[in-house]
Amino acid sequence: MNNRVAVILGPTAVGKSQVGLAVAQRLNAEIISGDSMTVYRGMDIGTAKPSLADRKLVPHHLLDILNPDEQYDVYRFQQEAGELIREINGRGKLPLIVGGTGLYIQALLENYDFAGRNAKNKKPQELCYRVYGLNMPRELLYARIGERVDKMLAEGLEGEVRGLLDRGLSSETASMKSIGYRQMLWYILDGMPYDEAVAKLKQATRNFAKRQFTWYRRMDYIKWLDIREERDYALAVEDICKDLVIAFDLV
Repeated sequence: MNNRVAVILGPTAVGKSQVGLAVAQRLNAEIISGDSMTVYRGMDIGTAKPSLADRKLVPHHLLDILNPDEQYDVYRFQQEAGELIREINGRGKLPLIVGGTGLYIQALLENYDFAGRNAKNKKPQELCYRVYGLNMPRELLYARIGERVDKMLAEGLEGEVRGLLDRGLSSETASMKSIGYRQMLWYILDGMPYDEAVAKLKQATRNFAKRQFTWYRRMDYIKWLDIREERDYALAVEDICKDLVIAFDLV
C-alpha cells in the first residue's frame, strides 16, 4: 500500500492550525508544516508558528529547521516532507500536513519531477492522500486577518523584526521580504508611519489570501469544508476524522 497522508489547507488566518491540532489529537497523527516560512528559527510571531504548548500536545515537523538567512524551496520541501511521510507511516501513525503553501503541497502530492530542477513533469504517484480545505466567506476571512495582524503586533512583531536586525540579519534576505516582516522594515528602516505600515500589512495579507484561493483552484481533489461560525470548526474536525477513518481504515 502506498504511504498515506492527510492534508488540511486553506487561506491564511482561516483556522488551519486549530483544526489540524484537534484532528491530530483525535487520530494520534503527527503534523508536518506545509508553510514555507515556519521553517525559520526566530521568525515565530510573523509566521503564526504553532506555540510550544501545541507542539507538546502533538509532534510537529519542519519547524525551526533553518536560520533566516538560509534558502528554502519547493524541491527541498518535497524531499523532506516525503521522507517524513514514509518515516511516520513506518511507525504506524498518520502524517498530517497542515499549511497554506499550495505549490509545496501540490508538488509533493502530485510528485513533481524536479530532475534538473524542472517541475513540469510528474513521476508515478507514490502517495495515497486525502486533502481538506477550510473555506470561509470573504468578509469573515478578512475580519480574521485583521484580528490576526493586531494580535501579532500586540505579541511583539516589531520587536521580533528589530531583534533579527540586531542579530545581523540583512533586510535583503528573502525571509525578511515576506509579509509582515517587509512592512515592519518599512516602518523601522524607511520611516513609514506606523499606522500606514500596519494598513499595508493587512492589505498584503488579504491579497495573499486571494492568491492562495487562486492556486487551490488547480487542486480539484480538495474536499472543501465551510466555516461560518465557531461551531463549524468542531464540525470540520468531526467530518475530517470520520472521512479519514473510512478512507485509511484507521482504528
